[in-house]
Amino acid sequence: MTERDASWAARTLPWQVRSGPENDVVLLTEAALGRGLWSFPFPGRASEVERRTLLGEILRRLDGAPDLAAWLRVGLEECDLPVRRCLQEKGLVSFDTAHRPVGAGLLVDDGLERAVVIGEEDHLRIKAWRAGFDAGAALTAALDLESVLDQRLEFAFSEEFGYLTAHPTRVGTGLRFTSLAHLPGLVMAGEIGRIVNALRQLQFAVRGLDGRNQSVRGCLFLISSQVTLGRSEEETAEDFALHVGKIILHERNARRQLYQADPVGLQDVAHRALAIGRGARLMTLQEGFDRLSDLRLGRGLGILPDLPWESLNRLLVFQQGGHLELESGKTLQGKELMERRATLFRRELSAAAS
Repeated sequence: MTERDASWAARTLPWQVRSGPENDVVLLTEAALGRGLWSFPFPGRASEVERRTLLGEILRRLDGAPDLAAWLRVGLEECDLPVRRCLQEKGLVSFDTAHRPVGAGLLVDDGLERAVVIGEEDHLRIKAWRAGFDAGAALTAALDLESVLDQRLEFAFSEEFGYLTAHPTRVGTGLRFTSLAHLPGLVMAGEIGRIVNALRQLQFAVRGLDGRNQSVRGCLFLISSQVTLGRSEEETAEDFALHVGKIILHERNARRQLYQADPVGLQDVAHRALAIGRGARLMTLQEGFDRLSDLRLGRGLGILPDLPWESLNRLLVFQQGGHLELESGKTLQGKELMERRATLFRRELSAAAS
């Protein structure tokens, strides 16, 4: 990994500094297209040699593509673990890829808004992100990138089924939308279980922030579409917007009712979180997520109107271990890690008005 690349891994993502639609509830929206190639086994069934061969062949075919000339190319096997953890914490690669990077690669545009992940479950995952709840814009960006790749790669496609992917649930369009939603109102009102069950019955996946299990930190939920067969990309986008839009309305109603019932209690929660963030000398990752949830709730309710969303978005990503280690240049454990996290909170929140 070059010095430039390591520096890039620590950069702020565009969604962290931009205001998007409904950003008080939805932090960002991703559109991801799974694509397979003929003549190669899928990564999960390939040997290490085959995985590395696939990566080299894809990069060779993309050489000289003018639309990709300025893109950063990263061979994940060449990266140190803290760098790969940063990419995972940013949502660019999966946990499994960060920790088992054989034959995996990443192409990212200079604006950090689109990426091509090579060698995860599918041969290619084409990703685009937008701040807030903007599935349509994310889809347009992903499809534009796919058209560039389609000129140089032969995607596995069936006239009967559509695009052929490693997992049967992605056959068809190969499209999956994911929104990162902050739902403290529904959690505090005891309604989150009912909402999650309803979403799953509608064939949406709901996971915690790390995407691997059901554990939830900071009232943050990843909500993903799952149906890819028998629908166009536009139909999937409309369905996703409809149902996640309903969740946004439910969340805002829950927040409003909670505030009407106990305004002083919620004011105390928000201001106490701000005081802790400004004063703490040690902070665990769990507490970091919890205090950020309280601060986001306070900002969304207007209790902390001058608290920048940008600061909260930066803290969400940069308080995690990979980013703290990359910044410090060494492995961090125990109190040293908690001290670094607390220092970051004080730095980001020092200018926020109370």
